[in-house]
Amino acid sequence: MTDPTRPLAGKVALLSGATSPIGAAIARRLAGAGARLALGYGRDAAGAAALADELGGALPVQMDLADRPSMAAAVAAAIAEFGRLDLAVNNAGVSAPGHLLDLSTEDWDRVFAIQTRGFFHFATEAARQMKDQGGGAIVAIAGASALRCYPGNGAYGPSKSAVLAAGRQMAVEWAPFGIRVNAVCPGPVRDPESGWREREPALAEEVDRLPLPRAAAPREVADAVLYLATAEYVTGQDLVVDGGGTTTWYIQG
Repeated sequence: MTDPTRPLAGKVALLSGATSPIGAAIARRLAGAGARLALGYGRDAAGAAALADELGGALPVQMDLADRPSMAAAVAAAIAEFGRLDLAVNNAGVSAPGHLLDLSTEDWDRVFAIQTRGFFHFATEAARQMKDQGGGAIVAIAGASALRCYPGNGAYGPSKSAVLAAGRQMAVEWAPFGIRVNAVCPGPVRDPESGWREREPALAEEVDRLPLPRAAAPREVADAVLYLATAEYVTGQDLVVDGGGTTTWYIQG
């Protein structure tokens, strides 16, 4: 009988952006649910190694989402270590704040290379393995910015909107292989104990206008990921975790 407290026991997960606050929260949540983890990182090798030590038995894996051979190698490393791949969570991202009239082509392309092309590389390389073994789940961390425009947010929102569209396309194409693809769309996410409100008063004022007037804790995004990882009849969906922000016009850009 499956242990309900460890629904991912025996499963293997690959996570990009594992050393960010949200990434680390996801890693801890998945490990607590029983998963073995390959922790993807870009530059923070020391952070990935420390998180792997904390979790015990996790594998740090260097990856560059913009480079397809790098992603193929990361998936291969996870398979070599653990023998399979059941869950792939794409959390890594990049931003280039600025109004569109001021944004360079290079900045636009860099954001799309990591967010959108990177998700394509990450998901397709994971899906090749999942197809061969009979199924799996893929979760993209997109953002409420994919659904609601923020002036000065540059290419971030458009690139994340493309991630949602790509995820729905993947969900339809890969359903016959037993592969589910979904996305989590967080709104503001901050560690409640970090004193962020004093450092970011403009964001604090915006958060206070949310229907649920606080920022999400990273663990709440991780909870949404675990749900999508285990919800066997859910695919092609975007789970918004934003305190109700996308339901109202009261928030100002």
